[in-house]
Amino acid sequence: MLLATDCVVIGAGISGLRVAQLLTAQGVDVQVVEARDRVGGRLLSSPSGVDLGATWFWPNEADVVEVIDRFGLSAFPQYVAGNMMFQLPQGVQQLDGNPFAQQAGRLVGGMQSMASALAAELPEDTLRLSSPVRSVDVHDFGVVVATDSDQWQAAVVVIAVPPATAMARIEFLPVLPTDVVATARQTPVWMGAVTKVVAVYETTFWRQRGLAGSAMSHVGPLREIHDIRALDASFGALFGFGRGHIRDTEVVGQLVEIFGAEAGHPNRVEIHDWSDSPYTSPPNVADLTDYELFGSPLLGSVVGDGRLYFTSTETATDAPGHIQGALSAARRTAAAILAQTVGPPV
Repeated sequence: MLLATDCVVIGAGISGLRVAQLLTAQGVDVQVVEARDRVGGRLLSSPSGVDLGATWFWPNEADVVEVIDRFGLSAFPQYVAGNMMFQLPQGVQQLDGNPFAQQAGRLVGGMQSMASALAAELPEDTLRLSSPVRSVDVHDFGVVVATDSDQWQAAVVVIAVPPATAMARIEFLPVLPTDVVATARQTPVWMGAVTKVVAVYETTFWRQRGLAGSAMSHVGPLREIHDIRALDASFGALFGFGRGHIRDTEVVGQLVEIFGAEAGHPNRVEIHDWSDSPYTSPPNVADLTDYELFGSPLLGSVVGDGRLYFTSTETATDAPGHIQGALSAARRTAAAILAQTVGPPV
């Protein structure tokens, strides 16, 4: 059965949800189809409010601040007080102060709460989870988007997933222009080749020793580490970035070397390898390293006979790679669609 709508948004990450929220607020009928069984995309928070995906925002990021204010979300500053650790093959050093001390902010409940707030404002039956898109077929009369269970006919389609992932997972008919396809396939996926790790402890023992919980490492497996304790949480947590398959025993061993024996007894270690997330990353995600392709004009303008829009943090010219980039790309796309005459397909 072919179902009709004004606009199909592919992906219920923060960019796709923001497009949908802006369009539906102006009376546009939108269907958001999401392959996962949850909203948020690369915004992934545990029930305790610890982030395994995008983690921070900054006070100069206007679109993020607007969404936070609109939905009354509670923000708090990243903990940065104390000294930083530096791990070299020769050993570990403690630095005076914390060069990581920036004005980064976090959200109570984790960054996924922003996506949940946007999703909750959408009209009933707008959001369809567990619906991976298989094909996007552009016709004279509109665009047909096929999932495993439905076919949607729309005037326009927003591709709110990383461009390289869209190229790897979705069949476009007819084939998009050669330069668009090449750029999309070569554009890196922000965070796509990163493994994020959280070690949860009974206390923030590092704070009692005058440490910020931050570290840089030339040894690994984690290359960068931060205090990621949730506001008013009853536990402590250290959060790090690495690449590839990382074992919890490796993580604990590294944290012991950096922070001492107390780091050897976490309550749990949570590991999320984003390269193993098929709806985030294409199979060759580790090979995509040309970050100059972020914000490419080819992916920031309408394609597919004026019916298709790429919209993700990778397509932003404002803060690409940040949540701000995802939201500013959504704002750009929503404005472009609203400038058209968008109505039900005929």
